[in-house]
Amino acid sequence: MARILPQTKSAAVNPLKSSQPLGAAFAFLGVDGAMPLFHGSQGCTSFALVLFVRHFKETIPLQTTAMDEVATILGAADHLEEAILNLKNRTKPKLIGVCTTALVETRGEDCA
Repeated sequence: MARILPQTKSAAVNPLKSSQPLGAAFAFLGVDGAMPLFHGSQGCTSFALVLFVRHFKETIPLQTTAMDEVATILGAADHLEEAILNLKNRTKPKLIGVCTTALVETRGEDCA
């Protein structure tokens, strides 16, 4: 017979360990001259940015394609292209790492 053991501590999920785009951005930040670009809404990027700043206690360079409601419905390939060109012209990174958020993945947009 199975024995059920009661939990003595409350459940806590570390968002730094459960978010795929956040993990991808963290990996890109480890590459010299790389700039992570979140393909999604500004809220997804600001969530990641707040977690990174709290964790590292310094400013972290994260960029976003800033998808709005129209881009979410009609597609945001043009937002991605515009963000990459702006990022290339402004900061001239050696590598731009595109991290797709749940918004883009739910929509089924192919960014590969």
